[in-house]
Amino acid sequence: MSRAEPPGATDEDEAEAGPLERLSLPGAVRRALIDFFYQSIRLVPANVLWGVLLIALGWLAILVGIWVAILGLPLLGLPLVGIYRLAGHITRGEEVVLTDVVTAARQQFLPALGFAAAVVWGLVLLGFNVVAGFASANPLGYAIATLAGWGFVALVIYAVVAWPLLADPARNGEPARDRLRLAGYLVLAAPLRMVTLAVLAVALWIVSTIAFAAIVTITVSFVACLSSRVVLPDADRLAERLARRGRD
Repeated sequence: MSRAEPPGATDEDEAEAGPLERLSLPGAVRRALIDFFYQSIRLVPANVLWGVLLIALGWLAILVGIWVAILGLPLLGLPLVGIYRLAGHITRGEEVVLTDVVTAARQQFLPALGFAAAVVWGLVLLGFNVVAGFASANPLGYAIATLAGWGFVALVIYAVVAWPLLADPARNGEPARDRLRLAGYLVLAAPLRMVTLAVLAVALWIVSTIAFAAIVTITVSFVACLSSRVVLPDADRLAERLARRGRD
């Protein structure tokens, strides 16, 4: 069944049947706000589902132990891939239904779980090496901490870019490794743009974590809309260039 144009789409969007419009970062923020406003009835419940799982893991950390909760953190990737699927449909001007969250989690179960585990556990390991390295008070420890710190930053940037592509409805039939590889190419092709996006996304996450109600209800979905508005148009254009280069 074809997906209809969502509320809030402009005539220019309807007329544009080609590549997605490439927006500046301020333009992407404005469009993401519009996306969230018109689709909040679907995005907020999806965000709350993610938040409920986060709260459950927090209680697990209190009752059982923090390491048990850390082992369970990759489960957050399942509702997260659903949220990004909603954002992908919105970005591509397609109809959005809340059940897309469940559909995406089912279709991308192993890729979402595996990627979330790689990101979460990778960040935990790198963060531990940063703290341990600086605490060692010797040059080798400082060197390890510095390398781990840069690795932490690189992994955060890559994750911000990769999630929209992993959940992209237009790439649903592609192997997950191809989508994740494209995310890496995109970071290399437009490093300043992707770094700026990651800084903005992380800033929103940090502020919303302090105001906990925000991250449980709106921030994850808004960041997904923003990231999709930036990443998907750039990824489409880069994929076309790579495909043409492969044919030449």
